[in-house]
Amino acid sequence: MFLSRFWTLLLVIAVAISVSVLMLAQDLINREREENSTSSLYKELDKLEVAFTLHARKRLDVLISVSADEDVTSNMAAIAHTPKKIDEYRPKLLTALNRMNNELDKYRADMLLAVGTNGDVLVKTGSKGRDHDFNLAGFPTVEAALRGYVRDDVWKLGSDVYLIATRPVIQSGQYVGAIVHGVLVTDAMASMLSSTAQVAYFSNSVMVAVGTPESKDVPHAKDSEIAQPLADLDNDKQFIQKGRSSIRRIKGADQDFLAVFSRIRGEASLNGVGWAVVVPVSRPIALTSIYEEAGSQDVENLPWVTLIGSAILVLLLGWFWNYFESERPISKLYKAIVALEKADVKDQLNVYKYKRNVRKIAKAFNTVMDAKLRTLMSNIGESGGRNVSNILGDKTDESRLSSASFRFAEDIDDDIPAPPSAFEAPPPDAKPKKPAPPVGPTPARGGKPLTGPQKPLGPPAGTTGVHQPNPGTSPADEKAYFQHVHAEFVALKQKLGEPVDGLTFDRFEVTLKKNRDALVARYGCKAVKFNVYEKDGKASLKAIPVKS
Repeated sequence: MFLSRFWTLLLVIAVAISVSVLMLAQDLINREREENSTSSLYKELDKLEVAFTLHARKRLDVLISVSADEDVTSNMAAIAHTPKKIDEYRPKLLTALNRMNNELDKYRADMLLAVGTNGDVLVKTGSKGRDHDFNLAGFPTVEAALRGYVRDDVWKLGSDVYLIATRPVIQSGQYVGAIVHGVLVTDAMASMLSSTAQVAYFSNSVMVAVGTPESKDVPHAKDSEIAQPLADLDNDKQFIQKGRSSIRRIKGADQDFLAVFSRIRGEASLNGVGWAVVVPVSRPIALTSIYEEAGSQDVENLPWVTLIGSAILVLLLGWFWNYFESERPISKLYKAIVALEKADVKDQLNVYKYKRNVRKIAKAFNTVMDAKLRTLMSNIGESGGRNVSNILGDKTDESRLSSASFRFAEDIDDDIPAPPSAFEAPPPDAKPKKPAPPVGPTPARGGKPLTGPQKPLGPPAGTTGVHQPNPGTSPADEKAYFQHVHAEFVALKQKLGEPVDGLTFDRFEVTLKKNRDALVARYGCKAVKFNVYEKDGKASLKAIPVKS
């Protein structure tokens, strides 16, 4: 089995190497995906910094049309010069602001304010109400606009967060006020900032707005998932010192994400307002999904002929070693065991024809058969004389008595000549013949033939007597004859020290009759006599046909 085991070892090593290569490739691919996600996150951060700047610049640009509108400037100048007539000019200013806000289209303000030179809100319009008569003096952005500067900022008013843009209003070379343009931070506004990443705004540990990428193929995190790291930002040294956190991994239900949290630039940062960018992490590739992850072109470019041919070659070699070292020796062993069915009971397997494990099996087989044979012989030796079935066979068995004790019709050809044929009358023209001499023992080789009257043949040497029922005897006489033979047979066995337990007359009589009938049918004799004698130290019984 060395070759098979060596071949199995090679296959195991090959499989181990293949699996290790696949696992290394899996780790490399997953690491590369993680790095790509990190790189994508930093790119999104840079893009969003630019997007915020461009968005603020665009709002400042579109605000020029509002601050330079003639109706807006004239009404604000009139209020600045004659504050007592504010109620007269305020409706006109509100109408002008509504008209200009509607013309801004997608940059329409949620909160558009006309601020006087002292910081009072003259008019407010937009989706967030039209209340006025509150003061914004002290807001750096408003103060800068009243001094002629263009500024953008982020405000938190109540629970709302606004992106603010401010411009001064000038008439005849004088600053007559400022226009404040505010866009409410909502999910829709956050979604506009990036098509490949999520942008979210938060205030302390509360999510204010969470954007959704325009592309449906980009996974997005839930609000509650993005809010998970917020509670721990106060412990992030990088966030405290630089205003931007380290990369945080967010465990989603179906997808992992990478996120960076930053303080917002503006006044709202003092109120804990910040923003985050979130990108999905590519799902780790599994060994079982490599073919799914690979493209169809990559699969088609595989050397399929070489791969299939190598697999078939490995399979055939494995089958060959298995047959050569396992199946063939076992087949030979099987044939040898089947051949023992017709061999002598003492024959055994030649264990030296086999090797290794098969030899062990052959030795075990011989050992078991030897043990079985010893047990069988021991049982026969213990019960052979006491059990009549061991001598005469089973009661339902049709076989004759054991040849060790009886010799019947098939054995007599070696001992006596065949009986003479029946008497036939000579033909009329035949000459009278001399009577044949009586049948007697055959003279020794080289001796003279016996002449004259001879004595009847006696029983063989060592016999205790010759018994023959007379022809035409009654059943009672025949049974008495059989009983006499049985008694002499039992007496001789006892004399020789053989067991006679179970040697009943009924079974003995059945066997004698069966053999008597067989001899009568075979030789056409009138009677059969039975001689009891000793042979090889054991009691034996011989049946002899009698012609007359």
